[in-house]
Amino acid sequence: MKEKEKKIIDSALKLFAQKGYSSTSIQEIANECGISKGAFYIYFKSKDSLLFAILDYYYKELVQLFDNIKQNDISAKEKLVEQTAAFFEHALKHKDFIIMQTREQAIPLNDSIKHLIMQMQTDIREFSLAYLLELYGEKTSRFHLDLQIMYEGLLQSFLRLLLHDQIDMNAKDVSEYLWRRMDSIAAGIVEDNPVFTEANIYRLMHKPKIDFMADNTEKTVKILNNIRKITENYPNKDTIDITLDVLEAEIKTDAPRIPIIQGMLSNLEGYEELQTLINKIKIHYQIISSHE
Repeated sequence: MKEKEKKIIDSALKLFAQKGYSSTSIQEIANECGISKGAFYIYFKSKDSLLFAILDYYYKELVQLFDNIKQNDISAKEKLVEQTAAFFEHALKHKDFIIMQTREQAIPLNDSIKHLIMQMQTDIREFSLAYLLELYGEKTSRFHLDLQIMYEGLLQSFLRLLLHDQIDMNAKDVSEYLWRRMDSIAAGIVEDNPVFTEANIYRLMHKPKIDFMADNTEKTVKILNNIRKITENYPNKDTIDITLDVLEAEIKTDAPRIPIIQGMLSNLEGYEELQTLINKIKIHYQIISSHE
């Protein structure tokens, strides 16, 4: 990566963390770097392409950390502890940017960014699944995907606590505690039946977040397009379009956030002629029942 590109990325990370992605302009990023807006476009075609470069930069940094740990002459358990600690430390290094992503309502999810995020999730799973097999052996082989899902749940829960300074422990201590809990789970899991079978592995590895709402997503996009047609000549059409754009971006994510959908729909509640369409979306996402 060229030095100027890195400077732009570092400046953008700082501004995105402070102001949010949507509220930061290319001119502000250029000013922060001490370059012209035209010079910005020499390196990045758009703000979306810059966001992709930032995520790619973040991803490659993390993969390099994992690769370094993989080369160490230590046990599988030590590798897992080190990998989890590295994941936490890397996230804390980029803490403000990660928190911004969780708060931002409309991070663009074009095909390139979606593919990169899925690749990141897949690679992290592949690192962990390989170590789980080595760590717990054939006795728990039927449960490795179950164990992976449990690990991911603990990982994300502890990450949120660390990011918001809600626990007084460092990354290594949290990682060691997490893996002691995983040892306890693995010891007892053989008495049960697995939730996930080998047949699920390919689908989960190659589509990291299973979209149970795919049909609803397609239906909701059609409803949003109908609303756009109805409101075409409304005096506040621009404001309505922003609400619809945020809604569409959210429902197209792998895990639509119901509070955001509900909040955006509330912006449309004052239009009686839209109520039937709004209620259909609410039913799709179980905000209200079909009998309400």
